[in-house]
Amino acid sequence: MAFALSTVGMAYCLGMAVLLLFRRTRKFAFWTGLLAVVVTLPLMVVAGSELDKDAREAGYQNAQDRRDAERAGISNPKLWSKQRAEFLSKWRSEELQKEADAKHVSIDEERSSQAACKSDFNCWTNRFQRAATKACAPKVERVAKNNFEWTDSFSSPKFPRAMIDEDGTKITYVGDALKMQNGFGAWVIVTYECDFDTAAGTAITVRVSPGQLSN
Repeated sequence: MAFALSTVGMAYCLGMAVLLLFRRTRKFAFWTGLLAVVVTLPLMVVAGSELDKDAREAGYQNAQDRRDAERAGISNPKLWSKQRAEFLSKWRSEELQKEADAKHVSIDEERSSQAACKSDFNCWTNRFQRAATKACAPKVERVAKNNFEWTDSFSSPKFPRAMIDEDGTKITYVGDALKMQNGFGAWVIVTYECDFDTAAGTAITVRVSPGQLSN
């Protein structure tokens, strides 16, 4: 009885969810749907208990155990009791294999995507620009002997230019959005370069020199 009522309740809740899409019935659907949820949830708990009770009386551990037996095509609870472990182990192995296969597919897709990106200059340099900026900027700052001031902005990043080595494992990011104060207190615009290791995700070395980048 509880199972039938809970099924009706769930169907009603779904119906109210559909009516929520329409402005004219939205208020009615919300309140009656809320009431239906409040009534249906306890019925679902009771229905679950009844299904477990019926399954135990039939010789199964619970309702899920009964569904597992049906999945295996076994209707005799005693026979299922003997073969349960074998089937559960088999299904678990199949699930693990599916997860492993999905992981391999994901890895292959990632490798393919990375290879395609690596052959595209903009894609490859943009891929690491944020990480390179985070790793390189502090190293550039430590070169300053006195005060320094970044002049980059949202439309003008710290490292607007880049150079890639032959195999793509190292990218040299370049910029000039920085002023450093010399020993006389004058501010000097400087150009800086940072070699970034794409495999390790680290800044290898930086170089700083007075002057701006040429156009």
